[in-house]
Amino acid sequence: MDGRSSVSDERSSVRTLVFNHLAGIVLAPTVKALWERKVFDLFHGPSRWVNFDEIVEHTHGSRGYLRIALRLLLSAGWMEERTSDGGSRTSYALTREGKLATSVAPPLYGEVVSFIPKALFLEDFLFGSSDEPVRSSLRELVARAQARWDLGLQGGSQEDPVTARVYEQIRNHLDGMLVGPAMVALARRGILGQLEHGTVDFRSIAANHDSLSCIFDLLATQGWMVHDDHRVWLTACGQYAAQIAPSYGVTVSYLPTFKILSTLLFGNPRIPRLDETGVELLVNRGMNVWGSGGAHKTYFKKVDEIIMEIYNQPLNQQPQGICDMGCGDGSFLEHLYSVVKNHTARGAALDQHPLILVGADFNKVARRVAKQTLRKAGIPTFHVIAGDINRPAQLAGDLEELGLDIHDLLHVRSFLDHNRPYIPLANYTKASREGRSSGAFAHFGEEIPADELEENLVRHLRRWAPYVGRFGLLVLELHTLPPALTAANLEKTPAVAYDGTHGFSDQYLVELPIFLECAREAGLHADPRFQHTFPPSELATVSINFFTSTGPPA
Repeated sequence: MDGRSSVSDERSSVRTLVFNHLAGIVLAPTVKALWERKVFDLFHGPSRWVNFDEIVEHTHGSRGYLRIALRLLLSAGWMEERTSDGGSRTSYALTREGKLATSVAPPLYGEVVSFIPKALFLEDFLFGSSDEPVRSSLRELVARAQARWDLGLQGGSQEDPVTARVYEQIRNHLDGMLVGPAMVALARRGILGQLEHGTVDFRSIAANHDSLSCIFDLLATQGWMVHDDHRVWLTACGQYAAQIAPSYGVTVSYLPTFKILSTLLFGNPRIPRLDETGVELLVNRGMNVWGSGGAHKTYFKKVDEIIMEIYNQPLNQQPQGICDMGCGDGSFLEHLYSVVKNHTARGAALDQHPLILVGADFNKVARRVAKQTLRKAGIPTFHVIAGDINRPAQLAGDLEELGLDIHDLLHVRSFLDHNRPYIPLANYTKASREGRSSGAFAHFGEEIPADELEENLVRHLRRWAPYVGRFGLLVLELHTLPPALTAANLEKTPAVAYDGTHGFSDQYLVELPIFLECAREAGLHADPRFQHTFPPSELATVSINFFTSTGPPA
């Protein structure tokens, strides 16, 4: 084996471990909540198959979130489903792996889930004034990880490959509940960055050393770090894990959701998502943005190619500017401006043909930060306004007040369509269209059938079609995968984590083919020259599409 193959194998093994860690952050609290509500007891009755309505009746849970929870078990390979009565009835059964996992894992998951309230503030405990509140429990859990959670040590258990595989899966889940917050804390405080440059003297790190030592011991169990007396260094695999540490950020940012998952499933699914000042309660948005930033750089390279193509056309055929719906902190707009300025014909003519940027966002804090971002970047012509992705007509009116025509702009958005506020359907006959998505969808715990969700998506995109016919709509979007496909490729995809974080927070991921079909039905046509998927295979969970509309301008 040559050196390149060795490096590739090492990186593949690290990604596999990370995907399993992320799945654990989602599955551990889910399985614990179902176990405490005695859901798994239903599967020990006379029939192997249990109807979904029976599960709802037994638990008094919310249909929507229960459906999401069970779909996660399908994707983990621990459950299977079948439909009857024309698809109106769904029944579930535990697989062999699921029977083993649900008999062994729940008490262990309970141990790590109880750490979530402290994991939420792990960075503060590691680098703040005191680690006393977390020190004891952290030490105990790391010792459990070092002992491999006492799984697979009973006589003969490793002789059965199914048992061995399930036990390893559970161990990775348990480790993930600790490793995820740890990697995020170390990355955000620059510790991993120091270690990427070589050996570090442990005593030189400004931190609470007792707890930090536990964290380093934990990472040593993953094969990522060596902690020897006062010296600390990363292994080859650890170097790569440090590089991709932001991959943990998005999933870890949803720990506030998983802290209250039992309440969402079996208590009050309408628990407030925002505080009185508009700050999100169930996701750490700052961490979420940090975590997604690293991955977005890869996608932006492909976006750049599209932007350069558009703004290298004759000047009279170019959009007057760019409008980013859901602009967030304005960094995407800043990036696009830089691409146009430095790499296109338009960039050489900005004095005569200024590029107008428009950032629209529902969140008042985001709008304030976006203004600061664009102002600091020295961008001469921009507007930041209130915007709602569900109301493009309102956007058209607001732009008109600024002296702009919505049709003269290139419209862009990144990872927003699946996060649109759900609008219940008016004038829709239930089941009048065939639901094709395998996804599970909920709105404050109320189940949204696939046919209604797809109709909602078509109507959403159709509202935009009249406004993007002249210069198009550039969309980055996140997708789900069919559970059977996920279960067969757990080492290659983070789909389990995406489905858990987004499902329980009322976001609506559909498979890429279904997203494209809904867009076509809405009158939007994807330009095949500018289609990109990540990864470029049937496991694609991220897509870039440049849509045009043949409809006349509104």
